[in-house]
Amino acid sequence: MRARLKGVLAVAAVAATVAGASGCSSSDGAKGRGRPADGPLVEQDNTSHPEQKVQLKNAQYVKIAGLPDAAAAKRLDQALRSPLDWAVQWAGATLLKEQRAECGGRSSVIQTNVRMGLRGEVVSVANAIQMVPCYDGEGGLPTVPVTVDLKAGKVLEPEDLFTSKTLGEDGLKKLFDRLSGPKDDWTDCELEVPQRKDFSAGKRDGDPIESPAPAGVLFTPQGMELIWSTTGTDCNNFTFTAPYSKVKDLIKPEIYPRLLAAAGAK
Repeated sequence: MRARLKGVLAVAAVAATVAGASGCSSSDGAKGRGRPADGPLVEQDNTSHPEQKVQLKNAQYVKIAGLPDAAAAKRLDQALRSPLDWAVQWAGATLLKEQRAECGGRSSVIQTNVRMGLRGEVVSVANAIQMVPCYDGEGGLPTVPVTVDLKAGKVLEPEDLFTSKTLGEDGLKKLFDRLSGPKDDWTDCELEVPQRKDFSAGKRDGDPIESPAPAGVLFTPQGMELIWSTTGTDCNNFTFTAPYSKVKDLIKPEIYPRLLAAAGAK
């Protein structure tokens, strides 16, 4: 059943592939007098999207400054902003006729809070989406992690990060067994070990547009986080963690040292 959002902040989490409308933003990073620093910057968007009945309020997203390849910079910026753009599109696409009437001249307010993981040649961020709907309802949105490779100018998908053996059924079970987190709650929710399909975006719960993958990965200076986050009200938000040393053999050998290097970047 599609989630309905209540008039309180609902925290969300994933990587979405939708690139929506863009607008004015302001950076929180600077080098010198008003000059953006190179690397990942957290910026804010306060634009209005009347067609979707959405108002962004201090909505954060990450943008990469200083890349010499303009095409690569555009690709990465779209990918890093995609969770915010997805939220706007989802809010409009799933708004029922009676909910639109209830909203009248008001808009739902969407805000995203960025948590930075890696900041080096590999950049990894988690986007927690919050929404105050203009209608009465209940539910929640997901938290969406996105990892990009500045050198290659591409998004790092699960197959770029993990060995093919890891992404098989036995490998994912091994990965999950090595993670620490609220596994008793996970079991109480009757959830199973994530499968390969859970790392892909898709249409769920009858929604007219795709939602981010339920399972996503965030890399931080401390290690890896597996974030399970979906739209819904119950059993929809879990985070499991492991230090790099504990999952080294499950990560592709060519990417592992680059993750460690990024973990040490300032």
